[in-house]
Amino acid sequence: MKKLLLFLLSAIPLYGQCTGSGVSWSCPAGATVSQVQSAINSASNNATITFAAGSYSWTSEIQFSTANGVTLICASAPASSAPWGASTTSPCTINSTTSVVLGLVTFSGTLPNLYRISGFTFVPTGNPQALIWIDSYGNSGVNVMQQLRLDHNTFNVVAGGVAVFTGDVSYITYVYGVMDHNLLESQTGANAQLIQMIGSPDASPAHPTPLGTAYNMFLENNTLSFTSMSNAGEGCVDGWAQNNMVIRYNTSNDCLWTTHGTTHSGGPLNIEFYNNTISVDAGSVAQGFQDCYRCFHHQGSGEFVAFNNIFTAYSGKNGEVISMANYRGYANGPSIDGNAPACDGTVSSVSWEGVTITDGNRSPGGTWYGYPCYRQPGRAPNGNYVPMYAWNNYWSDTLAEIGIVNPDFGGTVPNGSFPPTNCTTTSSGNCDYNSFQMQANREWYNAVSASAQSSSTSPFNGTTGMGFGSLANRPTTCTTSTETAYAQGAAGVGYFATDTNTLYTCSATNTWTAYYTPYTYPHPLVSGDPPPPPPAPPTNLTSTLNTVN
Repeated sequence: MKKLLLFLLSAIPLYGQCTGSGVSWSCPAGATVSQVQSAINSASNNATITFAAGSYSWTSEIQFSTANGVTLICASAPASSAPWGASTTSPCTINSTTSVVLGLVTFSGTLPNLYRISGFTFVPTGNPQALIWIDSYGNSGVNVMQQLRLDHNTFNVVAGGVAVFTGDVSYITYVYGVMDHNLLESQTGANAQLIQMIGSPDASPAHPTPLGTAYNMFLENNTLSFTSMSNAGEGCVDGWAQNNMVIRYNTSNDCLWTTHGTTHSGGPLNIEFYNNTISVDAGSVAQGFQDCYRCFHHQGSGEFVAFNNIFTAYSGKNGEVISMANYRGYANGPSIDGNAPACDGTVSSVSWEGVTITDGNRSPGGTWYGYPCYRQPGRAPNGNYVPMYAWNNYWSDTLAEIGIVNPDFGGTVPNGSFPPTNCTTTSSGNCDYNSFQMQANREWYNAVSASAQSSSTSPFNGTTGMGFGSLANRPTTCTTSTETAYAQGAAGVGYFATDTNTLYTCSATNTWTAYYTPYTYPHPLVSGDPPPPPPAPPTNLTSTLNTVN
């Protein structure tokens, strides 16, 4: 009987506690939620908790400490080359039945320390929410996580799920940092998202302009590998409300890069999309995206640059690959998405989703139709003019140029608004306001050629569009935008100097001004040299947008 009892006891896995002190901790394979949580709570600031290779079964969420930063890392070396992700030979596998595995769902104030999750393989079942969740739910004021790094993880996300979720539509949440060298794999061919970022519709920006700064969440060197596209609407990523994303050096197959815009809580302030490799194959046919239709789709807001992206279609080549919409320009009463009021020249101090919208409403109304609209593409929250630029995006086989396209879906003019008497009838047979609010060489500038500049006049001569090449070949003359005269921002045609890594725009006739330089690559958190934490956003925030002219 004693021998039988000893045998039965030896058959039961006995997991040890996490051990350590100060900044150095370790957890054995199989450590439970309560054991890991105890280590996090006991660790000093900037501690590293190393997890042994093996399996972990977690049925509830593990929370970071708001007082101390921490690194959670698998002891096994992750993949050292594409397709990246966690170790495939000795993984730290987290099997979870909970909708959220790790994160911080209700922090407040400013968290200046580093929070890092590295080297894990996530295999969830059941509720398809977010595996990692960062949020300030329930806390008013300005809430900032200044340094978040999620790297070398493998996410097997269930259908409709999200690997990482940050932000909140009701509470001001800024999350800065980098997601790098992760692998997002399909589970039974189902689409899922690498990240969904949400901000707040009434928050002022954390920086006068996030473009080219550390005031973004960086997605770099990730691989998103889907065997098929089961729901194109889920996208590789998504962004709502006031958030900022830099998407660079990623590889994706059979998922569309998407973000919501103005009609969804104001839309992102800034999206930078460059040096990515995007493809669709036979797995996209069932969803009808085999020609790479809207492989990048932004429903429209704020600042945007796209360059050096390579696209591969499976069958055919769609004319709308990089799509920038303007949903409030479709004149059918409320917008066609999000139910925001149409920008028609009549919207002034209109309450919507907790904010007060006032469009530019230039006079005469029958010429401008509300322009510039509240947070439309090419406009900052304060109404400043921030046009969009695209260059050196091309098809992998033909090398043909791909530029920004603004779709116009048409609409019916509601009674009591300005009927657009001088607009061009759309394919739907109706006139709308979009053509007045979204114009090439004002809201956006596309490269005039897929070829780099060979002289100061060819292929780009400084008149319309933009060019790229050496600084020595930049045109000596240039055309500024008609918007420069309204003193809300000076910009015009663009030129990206490949040798100085700088985008120049025409701030005044024949005057070039440095406009944008991509942020340090690799991100300083990747190279081991953390950037100075961004300052906290302003605290004197209001929910009323100033009228723009």
